[in-house]
Amino acid sequence: MKSLGVLCIGGALTHQEAHAAGFDADPRSHIVAVADEARIDEHRRGLNAALAELYGVPYIEGVEDALALPGVDIVSICADVERRHRVDIVCARAEKFLYLDKPLASNGERAESIVDAIAESGAVSQMYSFVHTPWAKAAKECVESGRLGKLLAVHADILFAKGPGGTVVSSDQLRKETAEPETFTFVESKREFFDLGVYPVGLCLWLASSEPVEVSAVTGNYFFEQHERNDTEDFGAVMMRLGDGVVATAVSGRIGWNSHPAGGPHRITIVGELGTERFDAWEPRIEIFSTTPPPVLPEPHPQDPMGMWRSTSQAVGIPRKPTYVPLADETSWYPDDVTVFLDCIQQGTAPVMSAAQALGPSKVISAAYRSAASGKPELV
Repeated sequence: MKSLGVLCIGGALTHQEAHAAGFDADPRSHIVAVADEARIDEHRRGLNAALAELYGVPYIEGVEDALALPGVDIVSICADVERRHRVDIVCARAEKFLYLDKPLASNGERAESIVDAIAESGAVSQMYSFVHTPWAKAAKECVESGRLGKLLAVHADILFAKGPGGTVVSSDQLRKETAEPETFTFVESKREFFDLGVYPVGLCLWLASSEPVEVSAVTGNYFFEQHERNDTEDFGAVMMRLGDGVVATAVSGRIGWNSHPAGGPHRITIVGELGTERFDAWEPRIEIFSTTPPPVLPEPHPQDPMGMWRSTSQAVGIPRKPTYVPLADETSWYPDDVTVFLDCIQQGTAPVMSAAQALGPSKVISAAYRSAASGKPELV
């Protein structure tokens, strides 16, 4: 297989930091250029150019011009979520291999337009998710083995222990939610149920192999003053009624760096007629207890107070927590997902989390916001 050229749309302080590193590390691919839409703010333009400089490739203003570059085979897309749908559609029509950031788009309708464009072009696509992590694959094997009998319910927790938690000021922590959010990302916060909820919702739908019908959801502000100030939730929970009668529940949010000995609760529970099994990202593990003083979270990076991104976390020196030592930790999750995508291209197989499969989580999240706003169940 020849080395495939990768065009990265979006730069530093996005998931492109990890995606580009994965493509650059695999001998089957190399970075050709970094690009974005021409009409973006100077701050984002500078961050994009910084990633291009890191890999010694040009930065192109204008997605169409970048797609026309010779040697572009794959497009890794991490455009801002508010405009991601139109960038994805342009790239789909160019008939490239598409590696997509999560979630697909800001709402289910826009996500569906992406899926339609990809289907029309026949492009191969994959959205980053947790389905290729060891603990998720073990849960899938459990379901497919039938050892628990008929599947009754699936639960997934994905909570990120990042950021200086414990700063929320409101005495009333239940939110008045917006049914159709329009703004998702700020420098110091983002909509965590949207950005992180895609992981557990996606896992539930994939494990159950079923379509969502109806959801009930709540969102809240429990941990961060910054989220409360920007009217962005730091926590959300959703119950899903699936088409075959299976019940699925998903919890997600950002809970503060000191709230967990590792990266936060990441676990799946499978309930069948014959029993229940749980799969945890941090198991098996060694736990270390000593007289060594616990690590201290340094002063936040001014461009990333929540510690969301690899580059800023490294810049301020966020330490590794010493208590949990998993036998297989999270450092391989991003590159493993890229590896699987390249495997699919090389072998001519369909990605597990294609855009079509990723549509379900986007539709659930949109319905969940409507439910959290109305206080009632909502159809997906």
